[in-house]
Amino acid sequence: MIQPFLRIGLFFAVLAAASGFGNSDAVARPAAPTPSPSSSPAPLPTATPEPPDKAIPRLQAKIKANPNDQQSKVDLAAQFQTIGRPDIAVQLTGQAITGGVKTAQAYFLDGVASQQVGGQDARALYDFEQASNLEPTNSQVLLALTDTYLRQKQNSDAERVAKRAIAFNKDDARAYVNYGLVLAQEQKYDEARAQFESALKISPKDAGPLVLEAKSYVDQKSVPLALQSLDRALQIDPRNLEATVNKARLQASQHDATHALATYEGALLLVKDADSKAAIVDEEAAFLASEKRSSEAEATLKRAITDYPNVLHTHVAYGDYLAQNNQLSRAEAEWTLGLGPNKDDREALGRLGEYYLRTGRPQMAVTNLKRLTDITPDPAALNMLGQAYAYNRQYDKSKDACLKSFALAKQPGALGCIGAADFELKNYKESAKVFDVLDRNVRQYLDANPQLVFIMGKVYENTNQRAKAVAAYKRFLSFIRPTSPAYKQVRQLIANLSKPASATSTRTKHQ
Repeated sequence: MIQPFLRIGLFFAVLAAASGFGNSDAVARPAAPTPSPSSSPAPLPTATPEPPDKAIPRLQAKIKANPNDQQSKVDLAAQFQTIGRPDIAVQLTGQAITGGVKTAQAYFLDGVASQQVGGQDARALYDFEQASNLEPTNSQVLLALTDTYLRQKQNSDAERVAKRAIAFNKDDARAYVNYGLVLAQEQKYDEARAQFESALKISPKDAGPLVLEAKSYVDQKSVPLALQSLDRALQIDPRNLEATVNKARLQASQHDATHALATYEGALLLVKDADSKAAIVDEEAAFLASEKRSSEAEATLKRAITDYPNVLHTHVAYGDYLAQNNQLSRAEAEWTLGLGPNKDDREALGRLGEYYLRTGRPQMAVTNLKRLTDITPDPAALNMLGQAYAYNRQYDKSKDACLKSFALAKQPGALGCIGAADFELKNYKESAKVFDVLDRNVRQYLDANPQLVFIMGKVYENTNQRAKAVAAYKRFLSFIRPTSPAYKQVRQLIANLSKPASATSTRTKHQ
C-alpha cells in the first residue's frame, strides 16, 4: 500500500518542471505546481480605509457589544482575509449569512475564504453563484465564479460567465484574460491567445497576458513560440519574475544549459527574500542533475545551504538529491536538519515519515507523520499515517487516520486502508462494503495492489460470499508465481470454497 518512494518529494518534481511551465508565485518552493486557471481574487473592498491592526480590535469590540451586528462580522471577515486568516474569516461570514446578511460582499468573502481553507469547493461555488445573482455585472464576482466553474470541470458554465464578464466590463483586461483561460482550458488555443492579446491592448504595460500566451504554446508543445512570447513579455517588463523563471525552465527543457543557467542567475537578481533565492538555486541544481552533471548539481545544492543557512528547504532538497542517488543515510541526515529547531517543517516531516515507513521503522514513521498531520491535515500524509499505524498493528488508529484522509480527498488508497483496517478489526461486513465500492469503481487500483485483492478474498470468505471470495482468490493467483508456496495455499483456499457449503461452512466460519 506504500506509494512510490519520495512520492511527495519536491526537488525532483522540478526535473519534470524543466519541460513544463509553472507560476512564479511558487518560486519560494522549488517544485512549482501547475497553476489553477486563475488565482482567487482579493475580497471586495470594505468601506473603511483603516489598517487591519486598528480595524480588527474596533470591529471585535463592536461585535462583543452587539453580537447580532452581522454586518460588522462581514467587515471583520474582510480584515482577517486581508491578513491571511481565511479560517477565521469563513467562520464570521458563515455566521453573518446565517444571521441574514445575504449581500454580494458577504457571499463573495465566504466563497474566497472557503476555497482558501480547502475542502469546501461546493460551498464556494454556491457562494459565488449567489453573489453573481445579486451583482450580475461585478467583474470580481464573475472572475471568481468562472475560476470555480473551471475547478469543478464545468467548462461550459465557465465560458458562459466569462463571456458575461466581457459584455459588462469591456475595458477590464482581467475579463479578457479570464475568458482566455477558459478557452485555453478547452484547448481552443488560437481563440485564447486572441483574448490575451485583447487584454494586452487594454493594459500594454502588463506582461501577464503574454506569460499566459506562452503557456498556451507550451501546452501545444511549441516551445520556440512560447519563448518568443516570453521575450515579448520581458521587453515590456524586464523584471517580470514569472516570465524570467519560465523562460529558464523552457531553456532547460531544450537542454540549453548555457542560457538556462544564465537566466536562472538573472532571476536571482529579481528576488530579495532568502526563501525565493534558495528555491531558484535549488531549481538550477535540479536542472544540472537532469543533465547528468552530478558534481555541479551537488555543489549547487551545497551553495544554497551555505548562502541561505536559515532556509530549511535547502536541506530537504539536498536530501532528495541524495535519496535519488541511493545515499539514504545521508539523505535522512539532511531531512533531519531540514526539520528546523522546532521540528515542524512539513516537507521534512513528510520525507522522514515516508522514509521510515518504507524502511520498516513504523514507530518513527508514526512520530513524524503524526506531527505533520497535527500541523496540517494533509490527506496524503494522513493516509501514510494510517499505513504506519497498520504496521504497528494499531488498526483502530489506522482506520481513524484513513477515514480523515478519505474525508479530505476521496482517494482509493485511503479507502483501501479503511477496508484493510476493518478486516483486521474483524469488522467484516463493513470491510466487505468498502471492497465492493473499490472493486466496482476503481478495479485497477486493486489490481495495482494485489495484497488488497487477497484481503478482499478473506473478507468475502468471512462474510460467506463464497463465489466472490473464489473470484478474488483466482484474481490474486495472477499476481504471484505458480511455483511459490503462497500460490499453493491460495489454490487450496479456492478448492475448499468450491466444495459443497456443508463441508466447508464450519471451517469458513472460523477462518
